[in-house]
Amino acid sequence: MPAIRLGHPLFFHNIPFEIEERQILREMRIPKKSSLSELNEPAMERAIGQAIEEGYRMIEGQGVYRTLAITKVEENRVLTRESETLFVGQKMVKLLRHCDYASLIVATIGPKIETEVDRLSGPEPAHAYFLERVGAWMADYMGIWLDRMLEREIVRAGYQRTYRFGVGYGDWPLSSQTEVMALTESRKIGIALNEAYIMIPRLSISAVIGWQKPGTGPQPSPEPESDS
Repeated sequence: MPAIRLGHPLFFHNIPFEIEERQILREMRIPKKSSLSELNEPAMERAIGQAIEEGYRMIEGQGVYRTLAITKVEENRVLTRESETLFVGQKMVKLLRHCDYASLIVATIGPKIETEVDRLSGPEPAHAYFLERVGAWMADYMGIWLDRMLEREIVRAGYQRTYRFGVGYGDWPLSSQTEVMALTESRKIGIALNEAYIMIPRLSISAVIGWQKPGTGPQPSPEPESDS
């Protein structure tokens, strides 16, 4: 059984990606269409297609995860060797109480799309909206890609993963971002925090996934719970 990598972040650069029309349409709350051609609205089809083309030029997918060993589970927090204050709240205890390890994940598409969205929001609001929806889904995509890479490691080690639980979701305070960013050294992939603990670039995600022995807790959800 392979050794579990502890103590150091694992970085991923130039994450490969494909921008799926179906997913972009879902992001725009158009769930019953799977391609732009099904819209039967040539102008909208061209506009969304342009945003997707620009996404390919602007997206720079990067990510990092770091696995922490859980040392103790208390009533309202979960302790690790690295921190006694990071994993707090009843939802976190429920997520990790059967786990031996927890992995922090952080991913981003970089700043280029949001910079362009900010530039276009006044003169071209429709184009800014389409481009932002492309960026929003692709930030999720980077989190899902990283999630799958981590899941392979979890399974190889004889564990099963929990669902992905986003920072700021439920009773896990957004202020926990400070520790998440420090422990993952996310500055190395260009992520910082503002005074409200929001990630910059904002088209980024941060979350935790637990490692539990098969049969020791609830089955993992097939979908992520939430990301910031």
